[in-house]
Amino acid sequence: MGMLSGCQSQPAGNNAATGEKVLKIGFMNTNLSNEFQVAMLDAARETAAELGVQIVEQDGQGDASKQVSQMEQLISQKVDAIVMAPYDKDACAPAVVKAKEAGIPLIIVNSTVNNMDQAVAYVGSDDKVAGEMAMKELAEAIGGKGNIMMIRGPIGNSAEVGRSEGVMTVLADYPEIQIVVDEPADWDREKAMKLMENKLQGSLGIVGVMAQNDEMAIGAQKAIGAAGQQDSISVIGIDAIADALTAVEEGKLIATVFQDAKAQAQKAMEVAVMAAKGETVEHEYLIDFQLITKENVNEFK
Repeated sequence: MGMLSGCQSQPAGNNAATGEKVLKIGFMNTNLSNEFQVAMLDAARETAAELGVQIVEQDGQGDASKQVSQMEQLISQKVDAIVMAPYDKDACAPAVVKAKEAGIPLIIVNSTVNNMDQAVAYVGSDDKVAGEMAMKELAEAIGGKGNIMMIRGPIGNSAEVGRSEGVMTVLADYPEIQIVVDEPADWDREKAMKLMENKLQGSLGIVGVMAQNDEMAIGAQKAIGAAGQQDSISVIGIDAIADALTAVEEGKLIATVFQDAKAQAQKAMEVAVMAAKGETVEHEYLIDFQLITKENVNEFK
C-alpha cells in the first residue's frame, strides 16, 4: 500500500441502521514507512469497519513533535477517543497531557510514554521479554561467545529501552559475549544497512547482530550478504514482519520474535470505543511475544 502523510479520515455521520452518532476514533501511527506500523493501521481500519466507527488517521513520520501537533488537530476535530503509538517515551508525553486536559480518552498502543498514568489504557507487549528472547536465541546460535553488534531503535523510544534492558539481562549470563558496536538505526532498514556496511570494513570480528526490529535486521543482513559473510554472522530481529519471515525461511535470519501488530491495533481500537462510550476498561492489556525460527515459520506465514 502507499505511504500516508498527515491526516486521513473516513466519512462521518449517523449510523444508517440505528440513527446513532458514529464515533470518531483518532489513530496515530509513529511512522508509516515502517511495515509493522502499516500492519497496525490496516488492522485498525478493519476493526473500525467492524465496529461501525470512523477512523481519523495520523502519520507521525518518525517525529515526536509532529505527533504532539497531530494530537492538537485531533482534539480540535472533537474525536471521541484517540489511539496513539508514541514515537518517543519522553517527547510524546505532552501529547498525553493534551488529551487528558481535553477530556478525550487516550489509549497508548505498542510503545509507552513516561506519563502512562494519564492515559486511559495501554495495549502492547513487554519489550524486555522480546529483548530477552532474541538475545538468548542469538547467544545459542554463536555458541555463547564472540563479538556482537546491537542495533537499537530510536534512543528513548520505550521499545528501544525495554529491548535493550532485556538484552543486557541475558548477556549477564554470557561473559564471553562482548558488544563491540552499540548504535541506533531508528527502526530503519536503509540506516541499518549503511551502519552494517561501515562496521564490516573494520576488524571487529563480529559474529552476531542483535537488531531490535526486523527492518534493521534485514538491512544488516543485506550488507552482510553483499560482503559475502552470510555464513559467518548470525542476525536476529523482532516483530515478524513479512520480509523477516521470508528471511527466516531462507536462512538469512536465524529467527525473529513475533509481535502481533494486528492483535495490538484491534484491541486498542476496541478499548478506545469502549472508553468513548463511557464503559469501564482495564489499564493494561498485554499481548505475548513468540519466537519464530526456521522450524515453525510456516505457522506464521
